[in-house]
Amino acid sequence: MSEPVLYIVATPIGTLSDFSQRAQSILSSVSFIACEDTRHTSKLLHNFGIKSSLESLHVHNEKEKSEYLINKLLNSDSKSAAVVSDAGTPCISDPGCFFIRSAHKHGIRILSIPGPSSMTSALAASGFIQPRTIFSGFLERNKKDQCKEFARWKTIAPCIAVFFESPKRIIDTLKNIKEYFINEPIQLTLSREISKKFEEHINGNIDDILQKVEKKSEIQGEFVITVNIEQILDEELDKSLEEIAFESLELVKKGIHIKEACKILAEKYEQSSKDIYNEYLKIKS
Repeated sequence: MSEPVLYIVATPIGTLSDFSQRAQSILSSVSFIACEDTRHTSKLLHNFGIKSSLESLHVHNEKEKSEYLINKLLNSDSKSAAVVSDAGTPCISDPGCFFIRSAHKHGIRILSIPGPSSMTSALAASGFIQPRTIFSGFLERNKKDQCKEFARWKTIAPCIAVFFESPKRIIDTLKNIKEYFINEPIQLTLSREISKKFEEHINGNIDDILQKVEKKSEIQGEFVITVNIEQILDEELDKSLEEIAFESLELVKKGIHIKEACKILAEKYEQSSKDIYNEYLKIKS
């Protein structure tokens, strides 16, 4: 009896020839393929003569449908299934995680088939070198929550921060980054249309990047942004409680709640968040 297996299969993000022969072979052999949009995936399969059946698995149904798909996999002839997203690698800010989590619980073997990923493609194209990378997926829409995420990036600096953004919100988000890192020389790379005809990677400081984006008559394509955040110098970390409290004031001005600001700074400077908060109250009064 064959061992039950769930394949995670990456699909093209722009150029069909990026679709590996191994990925095609696996999708042809499984009992069914779980996908975000059956209409979109059926077009891809048709291009390669793949006739496996499809099951919809998207953000609105994946929690409820995962157990059903597990049972379908276990009772299928080949005891195998695959999960794909509309483009790129599943589960990277795309559906699929609940299905995979259920498969782990049922002892089903997981095999991940490498392939296209906009995140890793953009990271490689950035040219930035740091000891660690933080992936933030899609940022929250409001400025306050974005600032909380920016503060997290600083606590693990030096690092590269990678996130996705839509063409409708890219300018506002870049302005928020500029305001938050106003006194820090960060570098960014904006990547778009990866693996497509008009692939573009714009590199520079935040002012240069904003100027180039704002000049575009029409902004199209989802963006992958990489931010190069340099190391915080040791002397910056050796601050008095009063200096840290003044820094909490600056975070509050940027839209972060004082308790959240104290928590962030306590982690950054290895201090008590309660002590920072009390010092903040003294300064504010």
